[in-house]
Amino acid sequence: MFKQIKIPTRSFYCELKHRPPDDDTGDREELIETLILEVPRLKNSNMEKQWAIAQVWNKLYDPEFIQKNINQVFIFTAQFGELIIRLEVNQFEDEPARKLAVPEPSVFEKWQQKVAKQFKKVYGIDINKWQKLKEAYEAKRLYN
Repeated sequence: MFKQIKIPTRSFYCELKHRPPDDDTGDREELIETLILEVPRLKNSNMEKQWAIAQVWNKLYDPEFIQKNINQVFIFTAQFGELIIRLEVNQFEDEPARKLAVPEPSVFEKWQQKVAKQFKKVYGIDINKWQKLKEAYEAKRLYN
């Protein structure tokens, strides 16, 4: 019932930082923590990067991240350490970064449908079914 479906993943290394809004130079930037994101391989590098960005961007507005004062995230490829994107809650002028606006719901939904279609094409399983099976497997593993 809780069979784990093996989906290959691509790893992204993320630095979660706090930078005071009045820091014009970046000298007071502080590393809060790091995390590794595992994103399903979709045979589409841009889509995998977008998935990672969406995951981290959502976390910037998570109460846990807000409580830790995380307002900047640097996302790198885990394999080669290449900077993919620097996201921030506040706009700083000293370095190239992106302050992302909330996408229109229809635009985000269209992107999710595109990802779901690619996932089904590559793995032959519905992405929502896979996520539910993954969650059930994790819950069972933690329970045992």
